[in-house]
Amino acid sequence: MFQAELEDIATIQVGYQARSKIKEAPDSQFHLIQGKDFDAQGNLCTDTLLAFAPERKTESYLVHKGNILLQSRGAEHTAYCIHDELSNTLAAGSFYIIRIKDKSVTPAYLAWWLNQRPAQAFFETQASGTIMSFVSKSTVSQLKVQIPSLHVQQQIQNIVELGNREQELLNKLAENRAQLVQAACMKALKQ
Repeated sequence: MFQAELEDIATIQVGYQARSKIKEAPDSQFHLIQGKDFDAQGNLCTDTLLAFAPERKTESYLVHKGNILLQSRGAEHTAYCIHDELSNTLAAGSFYIIRIKDKSVTPAYLAWWLNQRPAQAFFETQASGTIMSFVSKSTVSQLKVQIPSLHVQQQIQNIVELGNREQELLNKLAENRAQLVQAACMKALKQ
């Protein structure tokens, strides 16, 4: 295991900054990822992406498989790993787009590390703003990342995926149980 600053293992790009309010453009081929587009397990819900017409060149804001989006503003500075290839999809200005440049780090592991207590505590102590917390690009670039072997990174990714799957199943079970209770109550009411 070794430790490195984030800027040494990845590039960090601020998300798309619009000159004016972003308006929906249903016929546009471009889409914008916003914080609301992720579910509780951190998966991107592509069906909720806003179609819009960018005002400036898009190349540096495009999001691809393996990129990590880190919330720069808000109560939490959550990191999301992009698992699918996206076409003409940009990240909103509230994100930093992190692109790994060191092959000793996997995207899923880095996203996981960014969401762990040491990284989040670092962001909290370095954040500015009282109403809405903001973490600067400079601060993010200085974060120290613990980097284990690729084998350990894969093990961590597998455990996280199993935990997420378990949570999905528990949520579905609770939903089914609630429907069963409701059906039993309605049946009792009719008798």
